[in-house]
Amino acid sequence: MKIKFLTISSLFLLNGCQATAPTMKNRISFEMDNQYWPTHSIVYKNNWPECGNLSGTPDAIKKQKYITTYSRCKVSPEGYVPEKIIIEYAPWLTYEEQIKKGYGVPEELRYADGEEAETKRLAIKAAQQESITKIPATAWKQIVLIPPKEVEKYKYQVPEGKGNRSRGKEIHYLISLNPDGSYSIETKLYWVQKYQQNWN
Repeated sequence: MKIKFLTISSLFLLNGCQATAPTMKNRISFEMDNQYWPTHSIVYKNNWPECGNLSGTPDAIKKQKYITTYSRCKVSPEGYVPEKIIIEYAPWLTYEEQIKKGYGVPEELRYADGEEAETKRLAIKAAQQESITKIPATAWKQIVLIPPKEVEKYKYQVPEGKGNRSRGKEIHYLISLNPDGSYSIETKLYWVQKYQQNWN
């Protein structure tokens, strides 16, 4: 009888530990995979949340009305889970077409130094942004992500391998765009800071 009581008590304690175990912080990130658009580049409306991976990107690019130079975002601050992320996108010109029309920065100008080169780059970027405003409203498509749903889904799951639990886990959306304008979404779970072999 005493053994049975101890066994039942142990089960209650074990279940209690599982129920009250602290959950890790979550970081949200997403990435647009454009490999299925062989004849177009993609532009996005700049209504994304703040992206921590763009800390080294000039404000002149981050504050543009349309996104043309990046397609990945690690939501900042770390641990913030937005209720909703809306991604609006449309097919646009290829790089070669942009160069022909004066909407793309040529290779020889891209890394050129000097005030004159910078003035030319800014003028091209301004022309590019203006041209994107002419994309028909019907060409824009929308993807809506609901991060709290994924947080709940992965609440008790731990990423593969070892990582820094204090930094938490990263829920990553991989969004693949298809030639007909449709898309598919896959979510993956990573450590925000993966274990390194030289850690103690």
